[in-house]
Amino acid sequence: MKFKAILTSAVLALAACSTPAAADDWRQIGVRDVRDRTDRDTIVVEGPRQFERIKLCVYRNPVHFYDVDVRYANGGHQDVSVRRRINPGECTRAIDLNGDDRNITTVSLLYEETSYRRGAHATVRLFAE
Repeated sequence: MKFKAILTSAVLALAACSTPAAADDWRQIGVRDVRDRTDRDTIVVEGPRQFERIKLCVYRNPVHFYDVDVRYANGGHQDVSVRRRINPGECTRAIDLNGDDRNITTVSLLYEETSYRRGAHATVRLFAE
């Protein structure tokens, strides 16, 4: 009986930890692979989807971001200052988009994978909320 109570408590604790908070409503809206050289990629965001902020998360190997440019459906754009190395498993800060909820059309990235291994690559995922 004691084992059953401990198991139930553990399951409830895990469920509480795995349930995202309402403020953490991030959705992946794009992904790119980064090779071991400076590269420029553009992520196209499909459909009229409005967001308040974005963040970039890095997987497998570190990535150095040089420039991030967000383009909007109304023709405007926002140059985002990241300009730093992000290690695997880490994300940029939450980047507020200028104005109210913005309809993003594209996000252009200038970056490079910065590990010392030749032929290595990293994955960058773009999230928005």
